[in-house]
Amino acid sequence: MRRVLCSFVAALLAGAALNSPPAVAQSTATTESRIRFDIPAGPLSGALNRIAEAGGVQFLYSSALTEGLKSSGFSGTFTVGEAIARVLAGTGLTYRFMDAHTVAIQKAVEGNTRTLGPVQVEGRVGSGTAGVNGSKDPTATEDTGSYTSSALTVGSKTVQSMRETPRSVSVITQQRMEDQNLTDFSSVMNQATGVTTVFGGSGPLNASFVSRGFNLTQIQVDGGAPLATAGIHPSNSTNNSYAFYAQQLDMALYDHIEFLRGPDGLFNGYGSPGGSINLVRKRPLDHAKVSIEGALASWNNQRVMLDATGPLGFDGRFRGRGIVSYQTQDYFYDDAKTEHTTASGTLEADVTPISTVTVGFELTNQSAVPWVNGLPRYENGDDLGLPRSASVVFPWNRRQLDTKMIFAQLEQEIGSDWTAKLKVTRLHQTNDQKYGAISGPVNPVTHLGPTLNGSVGTVATLQKLAEFTLSGGFDFFGLRQRVTVGGNYVEDGDGGEYRASSALFSSKYVSPTGTVGPPPVDVFNFNPDDPTYAEPASIPPTLQYANLGQQQWGTYMNFELMPLKRLHFISGFRFSHYSGVIQNVTFNSQGVITGVGSLSRYSTHDFSWPPSYSLVYDLSPVLSVYGTYADVYQPQINAVDYSLNRVGPVTGGNFEGGFKSELFDGKTNATLSLYRQERKNYAKFLDVGAYAPTNGFLPDGLRRCCYTNSNQVDLSQGVDLDITGQLLPGWQLSAGYAYNMNKLTGSDAYGANFTGPERPLVSLSPKHLLKVFTDYRFRSGEWLRNLSVGGGIIGQTRAFTSGSACTAYDYGTDPVTGREIATCRPGATVPFQFAQARYATGSLRVAYQIDRNWSASLNLENITDRRYYRTMGISSQGNWYGDPRNYALTFRGKF
Repeated sequence: MRRVLCSFVAALLAGAALNSPPAVAQSTATTESRIRFDIPAGPLSGALNRIAEAGGVQFLYSSALTEGLKSSGFSGTFTVGEAIARVLAGTGLTYRFMDAHTVAIQKAVEGNTRTLGPVQVEGRVGSGTAGVNGSKDPTATEDTGSYTSSALTVGSKTVQSMRETPRSVSVITQQRMEDQNLTDFSSVMNQATGVTTVFGGSGPLNASFVSRGFNLTQIQVDGGAPLATAGIHPSNSTNNSYAFYAQQLDMALYDHIEFLRGPDGLFNGYGSPGGSINLVRKRPLDHAKVSIEGALASWNNQRVMLDATGPLGFDGRFRGRGIVSYQTQDYFYDDAKTEHTTASGTLEADVTPISTVTVGFELTNQSAVPWVNGLPRYENGDDLGLPRSASVVFPWNRRQLDTKMIFAQLEQEIGSDWTAKLKVTRLHQTNDQKYGAISGPVNPVTHLGPTLNGSVGTVATLQKLAEFTLSGGFDFFGLRQRVTVGGNYVEDGDGGEYRASSALFSSKYVSPTGTVGPPPVDVFNFNPDDPTYAEPASIPPTLQYANLGQQQWGTYMNFELMPLKRLHFISGFRFSHYSGVIQNVTFNSQGVITGVGSLSRYSTHDFSWPPSYSLVYDLSPVLSVYGTYADVYQPQINAVDYSLNRVGPVTGGNFEGGFKSELFDGKTNATLSLYRQERKNYAKFLDVGAYAPTNGFLPDGLRRCCYTNSNQVDLSQGVDLDITGQLLPGWQLSAGYAYNMNKLTGSDAYGANFTGPERPLVSLSPKHLLKVFTDYRFRSGEWLRNLSVGGGIIGQTRAFTSGSACTAYDYGTDPVTGREIATCRPGATVPFQFAQARYATGSLRVAYQIDRNWSASLNLENITDRRYYRTMGISSQGNWYGDPRNYALTFRGKF
């Protein structure tokens, strides 16, 4: 595979060099001189004047030629010719150097117009416009040098500015990812406003994310149909989640990430009430460009990346891009390691002046020796006081994750006002894993308690996604009205097998007293080479879903009406359908499959009501006030009550309002949002009745006996503040603050009111969360102008967890499935509660532009070496230290 990828990139490099469009004739001195430009959005004539002043050139053109035209602005270090090309992008104008200091502006010859950037008319980005970096994407942030974006598509499916989007949204741009050395999905989300990162079973390899007290499960790519990252019915069997998409993403493939807080059911159907994430790929550029990156970091972290793009023929109408990256790393804790390879290729063709076709692929391979389950604590929750380097990693642990994705897109302009887009994706991922992990709280006297269990299996997901949108507008009494209609389809299946915890070890160890069970582990004196922990032979699968799958599809309509010049009314409807299938499998007492039953199918559909709606009022050309409502609807179709009747869906709604502003000539976006969100009718298992010994699972092994308590309401409310962009020339800022109060309200199934001092939905999510990063590039001095310095802080208030832990188990056989199970011995539970006190970690950055092509940067994280728990689990497992002080030295070359 690597040979094929290297050949693809080599061909792309050669094609980009041979087919790069001829440069506009200009003097050698002008071609080689690179100047720092900071051009604000505004009239085109003003942008040209600023270029003339900074570049020492004179423009020749008629004022009628630029009348009514605007530029979206840009900042960065470019030649004068590159700067002119960017402000003229999409205007239908071109330029020609008459001599070293004189430039003529004229109309472009049809078919040879350079489309390097969007032209904004009356504050809106028109359809069919291109990105400021020379791509066809109007939301592109690459080469802008900015921490904000003039346009995005999350929450609307169409290109809009942040101020026009009536939701709490933010963006992490290409420049910010480079400056903060954000190379993977988890590190990017850890910088997103209001997001708490929670490490899962395999620590950083299984991170999940919480926003406004709810898990984030909605991920789109290029605004397409949402990927299935988890079972969308909350009461799903715990093992079903193994067959959904694992987000091991390399940020080298993406231009920027858009994040919407709160539910987005209108465009994404059944999904997370916490928010929606849109990953935007890098697209081929209309000019040749090669980027090279190499990095050395703490704990033997090494990374290389190559990105090549440019025109491949047909006068630039056929373009391509290839990206490869390789990373290997250890961790600050002992024995774990990861190796990651990613490659992508994209081809793009303007088959007609109004039609563009894009096809591409992505390949990811990850090999890891993971640490599973993290650290335990003492029985009452007290910290063990172990060093941050301590771990319990077994040398035979393994995880092999392979992802293959192919995608295609058709963009078709229809007249001057309408655009149709069709996007299709096929994703196949396999996850082969075998590991040992410990679980159990530590006895403060004997220092024993944790025992070793293990798991082995292979699971897979095959997803097929499609999305169609038709968007455009029309004038009504001189006011612009916009409409978007479309639909999407998601199919997920493939299933796999999973071999249950403890079955690898429970029959392998006999204690000195003759008790059979998993072997104990002394976490204070752990020796991974102890023969007691030798790799066991694999066993037949004890859980298998040969036909696990789900489908959802929906159609939607969204319209924005302007009854008054400054007033925007936005509303939409959606019809959604969901269906799923699981194949029942039976086992004997040894965990061997004895039969495969018939398929169990289930489905539901609904029409969104009340519909989503928003009101936006433009207080000024740069300031808007908005209010919005979005509903929450999640089916629970494999859950039944104790009369075996299917339970209803999760319902609720999100009310949100605030202010949006574009500051400093549109170079900075600011949002202040207040929200209140409610969710109810969540299906839960009640630990009483005939099915209590099986945790509520019925004999078919598929459904759970549950109840829905309409008297219990999950409440989440708070404030989001987000400011990103340029404050002064050379000074970029990203600042996000979130206050969230989430709690249980009403009464539980026993009639007891939730009146305790702390009954949050997610106690690991702090009430106050602050994330700030800023960078300043000096603008004068022979060497100082090549220097930039930056720094940031992430701070949060107290987070806690509580519950009870089992200290002794009895082993037996599950009466439903025949599988071996462990049951907590009566009276062997100890309550626990512990907290992570408020803390803050700081970062520093220093970068230097060595010459026109090469730069070097040094990033320092956790500069005070703060010791804290990044994720708290329970007393028996799931506790992960935050990274100690660390560094990353990165060299980048751009040609």
